[in-house]
Amino acid sequence: MKTLKEQKLITKQVSRRLEEVRDLAGATRGITSWIDYVRMGLGMSLVQLARRVGVAQSSISASIKLEKEGRITVSKLREIAEAMDCEFIYEFVPKKKIEELMHDQAMKKTLKIMNEAETHMALEDQKVTIDKNQRLKELAEERLYSKYLWDE
Repeated sequence: MKTLKEQKLITKQVSRRLEEVRDLAGATRGITSWIDYVRMGLGMSLVQLARRVGVAQSSISASIKLEKEGRITVSKLREIAEAMDCEFIYEFVPKKKIEELMHDQAMKKTLKIMNEAETHMALEDQKVTIDKNQRLKELAEERLYSKYLWDE
Protein backbone atom coordinates (compact mmCIF):
# COMPACT_ATOMS: atom_id res chain seq x y z
CA MET A 1 0.00 0.00 0.00
CA LYS A 2 1.30 3.44 -0.89
CA THR A 3 1.87 6.02 1.80
CA LEU A 4 0.14 9.39 1.62
CA LYS A 5 3.45 11.01 0.68
CA GLU A 6 4.06 8.48 -2.13
CA GLN A 7 0.53 8.93 -3.52
CA LYS A 8 0.89 12.72 -3.51
CA LEU A 9 4.16 12.42 -5.44
CA ILE A 10 2.65 10.01 -7.98
CA THR A 11 -0.36 12.28 -8.47
CA LYS A 12 1.87 15.31 -8.98
CA GLN A 13 4.07 13.49 -11.54
CA VAL A 14 1.09 12.13 -13.50
CA SER A 15 -0.61 15.51 -13.46
CA ARG A 16 2.49 17.29 -14.76
CA ARG A 17 2.88 14.78 -17.58
CA LEU A 18 -0.77 14.94 -18.62
CA GLU A 19 -0.84 18.72 -18.58
CA GLU A 20 1.90 18.66 -21.24
CA VAL A 21 -0.47 16.93 -23.67
CA ARG A 22 -3.67 18.84 -22.85
CA ASP A 23 -3.08 21.47 -25.56
CA LEU A 24 -2.22 18.78 -28.09
CA ALA A 25 -5.45 16.94 -27.33
CA GLY A 26 -7.46 20.10 -27.95
CA ALA A 27 -5.64 20.80 -31.21
CA THR A 28 -6.46 17.37 -32.62
CA ARG A 29 -10.21 17.40 -32.01
CA GLY A 30 -12.19 16.85 -35.17
CA ILE A 31 -9.80 14.36 -36.72
CA THR A 32 -12.02 11.33 -37.29
CA SER A 33 -9.36 9.09 -38.80
CA TRP A 34 -5.69 9.32 -37.96
CA ILE A 35 -5.00 6.75 -40.66
CA ASP A 36 -6.49 9.01 -43.33
CA TYR A 37 -5.11 12.20 -41.82
CA VAL A 38 -1.49 11.04 -41.77
CA ARG A 39 -1.77 9.06 -45.01
CA MET A 40 -3.02 12.13 -46.89
CA GLY A 41 -0.34 14.28 -45.25
CA LEU A 42 2.27 11.86 -46.55
CA GLY A 43 0.70 11.85 -50.01
CA MET A 44 0.25 8.08 -49.74
CA SER A 45 -2.61 6.34 -51.55
CA LEU A 46 -4.72 3.61 -49.98
CA VAL A 47 -3.09 1.11 -52.34
CA GLN A 48 0.40 2.21 -51.31
CA LEU A 49 -0.48 1.99 -47.60
CA ALA A 50 -2.08 -1.41 -48.11
CA ARG A 51 1.11 -2.68 -49.77
CA ARG A 52 3.23 -1.38 -46.91
CA VAL A 53 0.97 -3.09 -44.38
CA GLY A 54 0.82 -6.25 -46.49
CA VAL A 55 -2.95 -6.33 -46.91
CA ALA A 56 -5.55 -5.57 -49.59
CA GLN A 57 -6.79 -2.02 -50.11
CA SER A 58 -10.22 -3.11 -48.87
CA SER A 59 -8.61 -4.07 -45.56
CA ILE A 60 -7.21 -0.55 -45.12
CA SER A 61 -10.59 0.94 -46.05
CA ALA A 62 -12.23 -1.33 -43.49
CA SER A 63 -9.66 -0.25 -40.87
CA ILE A 64 -10.42 3.41 -41.55
CA LYS A 65 -14.14 2.70 -41.16
CA LEU A 66 -13.53 0.84 -37.88
CA GLU A 67 -11.34 3.68 -36.63
CA LYS A 68 -14.06 6.24 -37.36
CA GLU A 69 -16.56 4.04 -35.49
CA GLY A 70 -14.18 3.65 -32.56
CA ARG A 71 -13.99 -0.13 -33.02
CA ILE A 72 -10.44 -0.62 -34.35
CA THR A 73 -7.92 -2.46 -32.20
CA VAL A 74 -4.86 -0.83 -30.74
CA SER A 75 -2.66 -3.47 -32.36
CA LYS A 76 -4.13 -2.68 -35.81
CA LEU A 77 -3.50 1.05 -35.31
CA ARG A 78 0.05 0.30 -34.20
CA GLU A 79 0.61 -1.88 -37.29
CA ILE A 80 -0.69 0.78 -39.68
CA ALA A 81 1.25 3.56 -37.94
CA GLU A 82 4.43 1.51 -38.31
CA ALA A 83 3.74 1.08 -42.03
CA MET A 84 3.60 4.89 -42.33
CA ASP A 85 6.85 5.26 -40.33
CA CYS A 86 4.92 6.73 -37.43
CA GLU A 87 5.08 6.11 -33.73
CA PHE A 88 1.74 5.06 -32.30
CA ILE A 89 0.87 6.82 -29.04
CA TYR A 90 -2.13 5.88 -26.92
CA GLU A 91 -2.94 8.22 -24.06
CA PHE A 92 -5.76 9.31 -21.80
CA VAL A 93 -6.10 13.06 -21.32
CA PRO A 94 -8.31 14.03 -18.38
CA LYS A 95 -10.86 16.77 -19.01
CA LYS A 96 -9.54 18.60 -15.94
CA LYS A 97 -6.28 18.51 -14.00
CA ILE A 98 -5.85 15.28 -12.03
CA GLU A 99 -5.89 17.23 -8.77
CA GLU A 100 -9.21 18.86 -9.74
CA LEU A 101 -10.77 15.47 -10.55
CA MET A 102 -9.60 14.12 -7.20
CA HIS A 103 -10.84 17.21 -5.35
CA ASP A 104 -14.25 17.00 -7.04
CA GLN A 105 -14.54 13.32 -6.13
CA ALA A 106 -13.49 13.96 -2.53
CA MET A 107 -16.09 16.73 -2.22
CA LYS A 108 -18.81 14.59 -3.80
CA LYS A 109 -18.06 11.60 -1.61
CA THR A 110 -17.74 13.69 1.56
CA LEU A 111 -20.98 15.55 0.87
CA LYS A 112 -22.81 12.25 0.40
CA ILE A 113 -21.45 10.89 3.69
CA MET A 114 -22.27 14.15 5.51
CA ASN A 115 -25.82 14.19 4.17
CA GLU A 116 -26.36 10.59 5.27
CA ALA A 117 -24.97 11.36 8.73
CA GLU A 118 -27.12 14.49 9.07
CA THR A 119 -30.21 12.51 8.13
CA HIS A 120 -29.48 9.94 10.84
CA MET A 121 -28.70 12.65 13.37
CA ALA A 122 -31.93 14.50 12.55
CA LEU A 123 -33.87 11.30 13.13
CA GLU A 124 -32.22 11.10 16.55
CA ASP A 125 -33.01 14.79 17.14
CA GLN A 126 -29.33 15.80 17.18
CA LYS A 127 -27.88 18.88 15.53
CA VAL A 128 -24.40 19.59 14.17
CA THR A 129 -23.16 22.95 15.39
CA ILE A 130 -20.05 23.23 13.19
CA ASP A 131 -20.34 25.15 9.89
CA LYS A 132 -21.24 22.62 7.18
CA ASN A 133 -19.05 24.22 4.48
CA GLN A 134 -16.02 24.26 6.77
CA ARG A 135 -16.60 20.62 7.75
CA LEU A 136 -17.04 19.66 4.09
CA LYS A 137 -13.76 21.30 3.13
CA GLU A 138 -11.82 19.70 6.01
CA LEU A 139 -13.28 16.23 5.56
CA ALA A 140 -12.82 16.32 1.77
CA GLU A 141 -9.16 17.28 2.25
CA GLU A 142 -8.70 14.23 4.49
CA ARG A 143 -10.20 11.94 1.82
CA LEU A 144 -8.26 13.44 -1.09
CA TYR A 145 -5.51 10.79 -1.15
CA SER A 146 -7.49 7.99 0.46
CA LYS A 147 -7.33 4.62 -1.26
CA TYR A 148 -11.12 4.61 -0.96
CA LEU A 149 -11.59 7.88 -2.88
CA TRP A 150 -13.04 6.19 -5.95
CA ASP A 151 -15.11 3.52 -4.18
CA GLU A 152 -18.87 3.85 -4.65
